Amino acid sequence: MAMVITGSLIRKARRGKGMSQVQLAEGICTQATISSIESRNTCTSVDILFKICKRLDLKITDVAKNSRYGDKVFSYIEDDMRNHLYADANKHIGQIDSKKLESRYLKGKYHCYQGFIELYINDDINEAIYNFNLQLTQYSADEFTFYQAWSNLGIGLAYQKLGKLKRAESFIDASAKILSKVKKAGKHDMIVIVDLYVDIIAAYSELEKYDRALVLIHEILKQLTEDDLIYKVDILAELESKCLYAQGEVIAATMKQFAAMFIAELRGNTELSEKILKRNQSHIVQMVKKELKKNEGNPTYVQ
Repeated sequence: MAMVITGSLIRKARRGKGMSQVQLAEGICTQATISSIESRNTCTSVDILFKICKRLDLKITDVAKNSRYGDKVFSYIEDDMRNHLYADANKHIGQIDSKKLESRYLKGKYHCYQGFIELYINDDINEAIYNFNLQLTQYSADEFTFYQAWSNLGIGLAYQKLGKLKRAESFIDASAKILSKVKKAGKHDMIVIVDLYVDIIAAYSELEKYDRALVLIHEILKQLTEDDLIYKVDILAELESKCLYAQGEVIAATMKQFAAMFIAELRGNTELSEKILKRNQSHIVQMVKKELKKNEGNPTYVQ
């Protein structure tokens, strides 16, 4: 759905900079798109609008008219956040004037995102915790929300960076409990929930809380199986293998590594499959190749 915008503000800012429509469009879109934006007051691409506003030194909130724009813009930023592309998210969130966000829900999202940017881009742990706490204490519209779970994880990761591992553990526990309730309520997209579970499991693994990590892995894998999804099953399998290795279960862990590799191939996650094949398990691959070479030319029977 197209965003309703004030095209006259785009035109005024463009002319104020002495730019033609062709100059404004260069490297972003076509001149026809700029003409449509200015005359019809709509834009079908958040990415294009971001880039135009950046070139004209405008905030996206200056030109967006409809109250629904926040959901569109924030979903775009959230894709970056969920994929840990914090630098990209930082560029986009800089186009938002938080004072113009009307709902508590959007303000809560904003501070949740900003917390991770402070944590991973600006390396300001105190400012990160401040933003996460704002989301939790002032802008949570419901008792249990996905963003409460995400913000609790953020605080846990912040304390982990500070070396305060007990505090980190308590906030990560809180994140897992809230996310479980969100999942059971069925009001949030399962793909998004899986992304956050993967981050929580990775955090437990870093804290050497392998039993808790494994419980969550099995829980989410069961849900994915019931939903007939293989989304991030390869990543979950690799995380499970790491926990099993740490607990001394070498054979089970190795089997999980190869399961992760095969699923990664199926999902097109070549980065993970090649890492397992060429680095993690290269010694086993070479050993198998040597054994196979001994039987070269001999028939192989599978019963």
